[in-house]
Amino acid sequence: MSDLFARRRLPWLVLLAVAAALPLVSGDPTVTYLATTAAIYVLVATGLNVMFGYTGQVSLGQGALVAVGAYATAVLMVSHGWSFWAAAPVAVLVAGGAGTLMALPAFRLSSWYIALVTLGVAMAVRSLLVEFEGVTGGWSGLVGVPRPAVGSFEFGERDLLWLVLGVNVVVLVVVRNIVDSRLGRGMMAVRDAPEMARSVGVAPARAKLFAFACGGASAGLGGALLAVHHGLVTPDDFTLDFSILFLLVVIIGGAARLSGPIIGTLLFFALPELLTGLAEWRGLIYGVALLVLMVYLPQGVAGSWPGVLRRLRRSRPAPPPAEPGTTGAARVETPLGDALGVELTGVRKSFGGVHALRGVDLTVEAGQVHAIVGPNGSGKTTLLNVISRLLRQDDGRVVLGDADVSRAPAERLARRGVARVFQTPRLLDASTLRENVLLGAYARERAGGAATVLRLPWARRERAGLRAEADRLLAAHGLAGRADAPAAELPHGERRLLEVARALMARPRLLLMDEPAAGLTPRELTALGALIRAIRDAGTTVVLVEHHIELVASVADRVTVLDQGSVVTSAAPDEALGDERVVEVYLGVAQ
Repeated sequence: MSDLFARRRLPWLVLLAVAAALPLVSGDPTVTYLATTAAIYVLVATGLNVMFGYTGQVSLGQGALVAVGAYATAVLMVSHGWSFWAAAPVAVLVAGGAGTLMALPAFRLSSWYIALVTLGVAMAVRSLLVEFEGVTGGWSGLVGVPRPAVGSFEFGERDLLWLVLGVNVVVLVVVRNIVDSRLGRGMMAVRDAPEMARSVGVAPARAKLFAFACGGASAGLGGALLAVHHGLVTPDDFTLDFSILFLLVVIIGGAARLSGPIIGTLLFFALPELLTGLAEWRGLIYGVALLVLMVYLPQGVAGSWPGVLRRLRRSRPAPPPAEPGTTGAARVETPLGDALGVELTGVRKSFGGVHALRGVDLTVEAGQVHAIVGPNGSGKTTLLNVISRLLRQDDGRVVLGDADVSRAPAERLARRGVARVFQTPRLLDASTLRENVLLGAYARERAGGAATVLRLPWARRERAGLRAEADRLLAAHGLAGRADAPAAELPHGERRLLEVARALMARPRLLLMDEPAAGLTPRELTALGALIRAIRDAGTTVVLVEHHIELVASVADRVTVLDQGSVVTSAAPDEALGDERVVEVYLGVAQ
């Protein structure tokens, strides 16, 4: 176990161990019963954390998915005589399928509209439980759900607690493996920067579908355990408050933190239940505590803990900043394939009545640095977005190499070897520098989902190789000393370096750079020019949108000038930048 892992996880591991040991050493059956319920809620909240915390999909329907799992288990066990071990997998599949169906609106709606849709689902499920009385028992529900059994041995309350704790450990390990993999990095990219996610090869629809399926599966398993724990299921167990409970648990505990559901459940469910002696004051005490948490710990307890530690810890000397003059421009890996050329024919793009591109014809030769310049509003970024397929043109063709990609999605281009650097750096601020760079390799990774989750040998070897490559890139850009620091701590210039490192991690055949020099110092500009030339010399085509004419003149093999969405000229740098029309439209001075 690394020192970093110990510092971040040890306090929560101790807390979990104490919470698990308390009911086991206590002779009070009520404490054991509450502990089992709390452990089931942790399981359900962990699934919601995958959806909301890591993928940014707000769901108020998690309680409905628990109901689906609980009723599926109860119906199979009570009405059909199935064992728990046969009924629980069915509950997982049914609830996972229901979660997948619930994800369909997420493809087109923003997070808070999804919350309304899932809220409607929660209300509809409860109504259906009442209406299908012949199957569900209506308002009376289903009574007499037996405990799990192995042969003649039937689980007691403490045995069931051990089972639920064991399931939680397995699920937390699986979620940890997901989060610490391309799947987790892709989900967090969808949450924080959807356009950047598409540019590295993440399909947002698939990521959301996967997250909802994980959330549904964990809710179904939680429902199955809840049914055998309570011994009955009724519609009154699955009210709207029940669904909201899990969202609050994740938010208070700390979204996108593995320990968040544990802490949130202890604070929001277990603690109030144990304060029965202060029943008259419990609401006031709990309300004040909740207000304090939301004001002073807005990222939840687990999410705010690292910041609290940094403030309490004695200040340490800051690591030296990156040396722009020694940024590892000469250390650029060869691309995974031959350089890609670009050909645009008659490309048009309008936004309402604004014509951003007016029939642009452009040829970018493979293996060159091709600069796109022009005044503000000339259509440069729009052109780059069309080439990278983040925007679909209204008319015209886009060809990469020998393939027509006019209708291809952006994530498909990433798999063809196209990488993108944005005008404003788009990073995963809560993730480490290493994790941000590893995101660039998303389209390169070959280990499947099962191999990644189970950490099979070939997946571990690939992971180790990519981590070593990411560390080399960070070292080449002067960021090695902060590989484990969150990206949010970087100043502007180093954020740009990190985004370039992420793009190079893809080992691209075509690199699209949108004003990478914005806000850089003269030394950083010099280093950037050397880096761009090294990227070209390594065998990558570079399309550079830039305002710094000196940088363009020093690195470009060819320059295209745009004005009001049309090509003014396209030629060698000296010829293009010295053209009378260019001086007039770009510099605003007639020659």
